[in-house]
Amino acid sequence: MLDMDRRYPAGTTSLAGPTTPRNTRCYRNGMATERFSISMPAEVRDRIREHAADAGLDVSTFLTIAAQAQMDQQDRVKKIFKSFEEARAEAEEQAGTGTWAGDEIELTREERAEVDAILGRPSHDEAAA
Repeated sequence: MLDMDRRYPAGTTSLAGPTTPRNTRCYRNGMATERFSISMPAEVRDRIREHAADAGLDVSTFLTIAAQAQMDQQDRVKKIFKSFEEARAEAEEQAGTGTWAGDEIELTREERAEVDAILGRPSHDEAAA
């Protein structure tokens, strides 16, 4: 018999008949949810269903937890590498402007001569003469 307070017969989640009770944490906690569709190979869908059942969860809750775990991991990686990314961006900026770390270092005459000899070029003193 149809329960007038529900869209579907008591004990069901569709007009198709009895189904297993939902174990959807987000619904129990009164969390707002939004439905959307995703596409995937049947083999992946079947594995998700198996893993969700093994965990005692419905597919929606299982995928929500899995997605949240993946996003949390990506956020941690971003946080860890933030300083490296900032240093890389600064290095790229310096490379673009022609300014390099160490450019402000003044070499002595002897150090310049040594660099010139290593590079096989005339010394600065010879070039100036």
